[in-house]
Amino acid sequence: MNAISKLMLGQISKEQFLEINAISDIAAVIQKGLVEAYQSQNADSVEKFIYLTFVFEVFDVRNVDVLNQLLASDWHYKHEDIALLLQRISSVESIEYLYDAIELRPQYLVWDDNYAFEVKCVRAIYYIGKEKSFSYLEKLCKHPNDVIREMAQRQIKKLM
Repeated sequence: MNAISKLMLGQISKEQFLEINAISDIAAVIQKGLVEAYQSQNADSVEKFIYLTFVFEVFDVRNVDVLNQLLASDWHYKHEDIALLLQRISSVESIEYLYDAIELRPQYLVWDDNYAFEVKCVRAIYYIGKEKSFSYLEKLCKHPNDVIREMAQRQIKKLM
C-alpha cells in the first residue's frame, strides 16, 4: 500500500486513502496488516499499520493478541506506541505483557534515561486493570529502577 506513505506525508486525506485502496473495513485491513507484519517481522509494516491504527482510531480488541506479541518482540521500533494502544484498548489480557515489557529494554531505547517506554507500560497497567492491576503495581513499587518504582507508587496511590 503505497498510499500509506502518501497518507503519512499528508499528500492524501484519510478519505482518499480509503478510496484509493477500496477499503470498506479499515479495522479488518489493520488487523490483517498487523498480523502479517508480525509474522514476517517487518518493522516498516509495523510502523505503517500502527500509524493507521492511530489515524483511523481503530482501538479494537481484536488486535490485542498481535499487539501483545509485538510488545514482547525486540525487532521493531514501535514499543511506546503499542503500549499506548494497549492502554486505549484496555484489555486485561495485556497487563502481564505490559508488566513483562518493562524489563524488555529494547536496544534502540537503551539511551533513554527517562524510561519513557517503561513509564507508559506502568501507566497502561493502571488504566487497563484498575483493581486487577494492583498486584502488578505492588511488585513494581519494589522495582530497583527509581523512575519505574516512583511511577508505580503514583499509580497505586490512585487506586487507594
